[in-house]
Amino acid sequence: MADNADTTVRDKTPPRNSTLSADAEAGLKSTPLAVGSAVVSEHISTVGLKVKNLRPWIARDVQNFEKCKADTMLQELLARCTGSSQNLSVSEKSKLLETALNAVLPICNAGAVAQEIKGHLTDFCDINAEPLTYAPFVKAANCALRELSKVNVQGIPAFKVDDKTNILLHVNATKPIYQDHQDKQSERKPDVVVVSHQTALGTKAHEMQESQVLTETACKSPKDNFQWTDVRSTLELKRPRKSLTHPPSVYKTDYIVPSPSVQYMEYRKDTSGPAKPTGSTPATGSAQTPHEASNELRPSSQLSRGVKRKRGGNNEDRTEEDVSTKVPAIIQNGLYVAEMFAAHIARQHVISFITTYIYIWVCDRETTIQGAAINFVQDLPRWLVLLLIMQRMGYEQWGLNRVFEPEPGFSGKVMIEDAQIDLELDVKSKERVTHYGIRGRATTVFPVKSEALSDRQRDPRFPNESSELVAKLYWPEETRQSEPDILKEVYKIAQTDPDVRGHVPELVWFHKFKETSTSKIRVALGLKDAERAEQGSRVLYVIVFRKLIPITTLSGEEFLAAWWQVVKCHRALWKGGVLHRDVSPSNLMVYRLRGQFIGVLNDYDLSSFKRDGPRGLERTGTLPFMAKDLLTPDAMAGKVEHVYAHDAESLIWVLTWVCLRYEGGHLLSKNRPLEEWLKLDARACAKEKADFLVGGIRDVRPSGSHEVSWNLVRKCFPAIHSLYLPLEYRKLADQAAFELLLGGPMLEHINHRRTSRGSVPPLEIAL
Repeated sequence: MADNADTTVRDKTPPRNSTLSADAEAGLKSTPLAVGSAVVSEHISTVGLKVKNLRPWIARDVQNFEKCKADTMLQELLARCTGSSQNLSVSEKSKLLETALNAVLPICNAGAVAQEIKGHLTDFCDINAEPLTYAPFVKAANCALRELSKVNVQGIPAFKVDDKTNILLHVNATKPIYQDHQDKQSERKPDVVVVSHQTALGTKAHEMQESQVLTETACKSPKDNFQWTDVRSTLELKRPRKSLTHPPSVYKTDYIVPSPSVQYMEYRKDTSGPAKPTGSTPATGSAQTPHEASNELRPSSQLSRGVKRKRGGNNEDRTEEDVSTKVPAIIQNGLYVAEMFAAHIARQHVISFITTYIYIWVCDRETTIQGAAINFVQDLPRWLVLLLIMQRMGYEQWGLNRVFEPEPGFSGKVMIEDAQIDLELDVKSKERVTHYGIRGRATTVFPVKSEALSDRQRDPRFPNESSELVAKLYWPEETRQSEPDILKEVYKIAQTDPDVRGHVPELVWFHKFKETSTSKIRVALGLKDAERAEQGSRVLYVIVFRKLIPITTLSGEEFLAAWWQVVKCHRALWKGGVLHRDVSPSNLMVYRLRGQFIGVLNDYDLSSFKRDGPRGLERTGTLPFMAKDLLTPDAMAGKVEHVYAHDAESLIWVLTWVCLRYEGGHLLSKNRPLEEWLKLDARACAKEKADFLVGGIRDVRPSGSHEVSWNLVRKCFPAIHSLYLPLEYRKLADQAAFELLLGGPMLEHINHRRTSRGSVPPLEIAL
């Protein structure tokens, strides 16, 4: 188990960051490879990845967190409640916190309410069993929230009676919260959730008094399952083993400095067991608390919302998480954060909490930020300020994007005001491609309707006749060349190169939401200086494309012909100076034209121009499809130049993957070869690929609908193997690499087909 822990620590996103010197930057030959959830989570449906297997990647998302002092975090969150966070100076934010602390101090010390809160906190301190601490914690918090509704702090919005926006804490614990992720459904059981009064009351709002809700109903698991769209935040409670000191007789506003060992919840300190997730298997450990036994994902058909699943019995009734596992609190929190991100459209950030002491986590698509510990029993004033913040925050402060989601769960037409473009996203479509994770591009694709865009004249350069549109929302790094800029160059090449024309996506419209830059909070918290704020930061884009069809829906000669068209398009673009660098099944698409399927090389948000050096802090690639040479430690650190041969090898791995895992245009439901590759870190995946190249290929068989393509795969693999010499990688010029890896094997394949059939293949494949 100790070795597993070491593997996890070693396997971090390589250390390129905004503080690198110019010399260090110049030494990079490519952008370092990311190792978090962004690596795999955007390919759940295409590669058949189970979200259970994303846990190791979620662990990597959260373990490299940024640190922030407790008061600095409270100051910024308070300032955001004023609506003018960016305009307040550091001294003004400090003064605001001081004012807030003094405003809540009477609630801590004077009268019956103070005694009631202290009583609940005393009960919390005296209970040793973690699940039994949920109720007194929630009672103390909700009692404080009720009293805080009467508190006014200058500059902070006054409390408004509105059951849709007013929040409370509610025990969840044993009650699953379900959510669909493409063709799978997740089930999670956070200890405590933050929800609106309306959500907590449900249909019984008229039957219950507020005091009853706060002190009784909210202290038990809900009767009906909550939905992630209604959950503002989660609290993961962890009971320390040692006894807790009772509340003091009198509280002051001074910060109670925690001991260095608990100032931050470190990844390796948040669980008593030694188990840590690695790149290959989830961590295993001691027996679970009820919420730790919650499952990850299974087919939606096996779950119904609100239906209690069976315990014990046959294996069909068991979930993927019924095995004995103990998940560290930081990872549990990360899993809940990923669910809250997935529940909303283009969510800016998620604020969540882990409670031994109170650790505030602010997670966005750049990194995670952890606030230093607040001892809520001994430092009640700061906890009350935090509760005041939570009570007065609007949807935007919680991280919701009001453009796409004016209120939680909204589904309808929205207007991009400054562009006067209407968009109606089909958020419930089965074709929606969701992202499950925290860091990275977080690409989400929706079918979309738009009167303004539909009325535009069709571009004659694009033969795709589909009238349907899709919207792609994602968070690229700000320092990267934007996808629209890349596509401008692609379209120029397409004007003169027939291998590109008709084989690239049609961009209909795009918009950059400049105000969403993740650099803002880091500058405000002092984690970045303004001069290099954009380095590593991400910003939201929406791009509308004409709809395409996944290439994985094709089989036989149709599939191979479309795949080869993509190969030629990719080669032509590389010659023209556009380097794609993100070949995966998800990025190979088709459309139908006059009875035939036309291959399209899609997704250019990680592409670059040959004339530019490496840009951005990290790149993503899906490990099963990456060239083995790019899975070495040096390559992950950006010390290996990304060359054409690497992408050519990726195209072969995609061909291999589809041949083995798809039958008749559908992902196999079971016994899928190479399944373990989805769970591996880069080094382990490289080893598996090496074994596959030298012998593993003999142990697998393609599906019946891809036997024709498999013959080509077998011709390509000796060429790949020839690149990996005992002591080094064999470097080839681009054209030589194309002829060795792709052109030569395809010519041999065509000649073999002609000889065996006495004619050319049914679908002409032009070299």
